Amino acid sequence: MNLVSRQYIRHPVAIPIHVAAEQVHEDEHHQVKDISAGGLCFVCANHFQMGDKVQITISICHPEFNAEGIVRWCKKNGNNHLIGVVFVECEETAYSLRMVEQICHIENYRQEMIKQTGEEMSSEKAAMEWIQKFASEFPNSLN
Repeated sequence: MNLVSRQYIRHPVAIPIHVAAEQVHEDEHHQVKDISAGGLCFVCANHFQMGDKVQITISICHPEFNAEGIVRWCKKNGNNHLIGVVFVECEETAYSLRMVEQICHIENYRQEMIKQTGEEMSSEKAAMEWIQKFASEFPNSLN
């Protein structure tokens, strides 16, 4: 991949997302592999075609993150597929950046809690705890 096609830093995360595709009549839940302000990669049992339109929802964010995306690539990965989605350009790029940053903070919090307690913690529980403890301190803008 050349430098022109990679505009945003990818952040590795393991969070649940909901994907609704125009070409598929079923909404499905998947796991994000990595995310950036420009798009994300998720793991899926189904194959997607390049150009498929999808609606992405990440419920662990506060507020919930919703974005329209377009599948840019699909690669076989064992029994699953890795699906690369670019977010459709919108006026809310700052919002996207803020949501990506918040997701990364939540995932870091989850990992830290696992280290401290030695117990597994779901992304949903980590999000609820992080939002309750830190959301009020999280900046409202990127300025």
